[in-house]
Amino acid sequence: MQMTSARVGARLLFLAVLALVAAAFAPAIGTAQDAFKDAKKDFESAKKENSATKMGRAVDALGAAGSAEARDYLIGLLEEDQKARKNRKPGWPGDVRKKLIVALGNYTDDDSVAKLGAAILKYDSLKEPAAALDQYDLFYPLAGMDKSEAATNALIAALGDAKNPYIKVAALEAIRRNGNHRFVDAVCAILREDNKEWWSKWKIVPINVFACLESIATTDTNDAAVKTVEAVSDLSLKWSNDKFEPDERVRFFGGRMLRAITGENADITSWQFWKWWAAQKRSVGKVVKGDKTPEKRSKTAPIPPIFNAPPVGTRFVFCIDVSLSMKMPLKINLEEIEKRPPQKGPTTNDKKDDKNEDPEVKRQREEEEKRIAEEERKRGIDALKKLPWKSITTKMELAREELARAIESLPDKFQFAIVTYSTEVDCKTPGFVTADAGSRAKWAKAARELEPEALTNIHGGLMASLRLNKAGFKLGQPEQPSVDEDCVINGADTIIFLTDGWGSWSDDSNSQTVKDPRGGEGLIGDGTHILGPDIWPSIARHNLFRKVIINCVGIGYHDAECLRHLARDSGGTYVDWGFKE
Repeated sequence: MQMTSARVGARLLFLAVLALVAAAFAPAIGTAQDAFKDAKKDFESAKKENSATKMGRAVDALGAAGSAEARDYLIGLLEEDQKARKNRKPGWPGDVRKKLIVALGNYTDDDSVAKLGAAILKYDSLKEPAAALDQYDLFYPLAGMDKSEAATNALIAALGDAKNPYIKVAALEAIRRNGNHRFVDAVCAILREDNKEWWSKWKIVPINVFACLESIATTDTNDAAVKTVEAVSDLSLKWSNDKFEPDERVRFFGGRMLRAITGENADITSWQFWKWWAAQKRSVGKVVKGDKTPEKRSKTAPIPPIFNAPPVGTRFVFCIDVSLSMKMPLKINLEEIEKRPPQKGPTTNDKKDDKNEDPEVKRQREEEEKRIAEEERKRGIDALKKLPWKSITTKMELAREELARAIESLPDKFQFAIVTYSTEVDCKTPGFVTADAGSRAKWAKAARELEPEALTNIHGGLMASLRLNKAGFKLGQPEQPSVDEDCVINGADTIIFLTDGWGSWSDDSNSQTVKDPRGGEGLIGDGTHILGPDIWPSIARHNLFRKVIINCVGIGYHDAECLRHLARDSGGTYVDWGFKE
């Protein structure tokens, strides 16, 4: 059958259009392929020279290439680095590894996300814990991809890993930072896992679960809050049946999360109350209290505040500034301190206004919050009243006396360590010391004998505090306290950090030859972690999974911005005892 001229013309027109489309796309495809080939060639050349700078530039170009070949090549480079580190070899030099992670973040199509997710899940961070930091970096953009099934599946697979705590906390932190409630069910499922090690050994798992839920369950979307409280009440009932007493820090983070999403001040172990709360919320959409409301279990006895801030847990590191400026006169008294309430880090979301909240319940809740805040304030001031204020004339004397008082007040079996920092960093105690009558007397006496000297190594002092573990103190070791098993399991619960100034030295400083960019005539060290904006992101990174509380105390003219960031990022408290000098 012959085609009509009209049909022939239409077909020819269609073919012409196809040719034009192909011609339009060919240069783009060719450009992407050429960009990949050029960047790959540059990387291979830089690899032979072992030039981190040139490798980094080539990785940037691979990230911008946008082709499947470039993506696969980047994944291969990351896997090569991971394999080297797993075999205790150096891996890529300089910032190449970080640049690889950033470059892969440019590939957000479904196929790329699926391949990237599979690559992340292959990392064995249980054998090589440092890989968990890479997993977090790669999970973070995935957690924000609301409509990507591949991204969601990768994160849920990580959350469901039954043996590896590191990949779990990497995924939890990525989800927490994105605040996405679509993962509530998968996160709550961890609370129902039958793995006693999460509660007895790898406490970073429940701590990060509660921190994550605090961020993603403060909403009624998908019944997030109710599902969370139901999961917690079931867990608490299981603890009660098993006669299991949860760790103090686990209780703290659990209670803080529950307070954030419900507004209720009740211990996490109050399973009867929490079951009642969830049932009320699910059945009538609001909580109405009456005669049949179960009693809340009161929290454990509060630990006496230290430097007017409540510590958390049972293992404390006192990180004390002993730089020369601590010799200067003290220009603040107890009366002035009473006027300055401690500033808690805003990591706990305040209870949002609930349209369905009963007015009487709201009034009772607000009164209870005021009462608790006043009791906490009074405990802090009452503790400070015990100091010999009439004989305290310098900043160092105030630090020594409050440190000694704090040590003398520690309950038996609590553990503590004293880290001091000036130019050098030292641990005065032989690692963590268990509190008893003898150790309290010995180390309170040692605290009263501290003397100031030299410069201010803020970063070094904090890193030493994070590095302390059961093995004791070794300067600069372990290299990665963020994921080191001994640090994670046996490290500090709370760091009480005190300074009277600004960073002027760091562990990698060699000489005091740099003009201080903050002003003044003085010179500072030539190291990398001296200024506040270099200090707090580094400490936050090392504390990403461990969630150590850092309470910060500033005396005199100090770097308030740095201390606020350190406290806020860790969920700690900033105590401002500043004055003009």
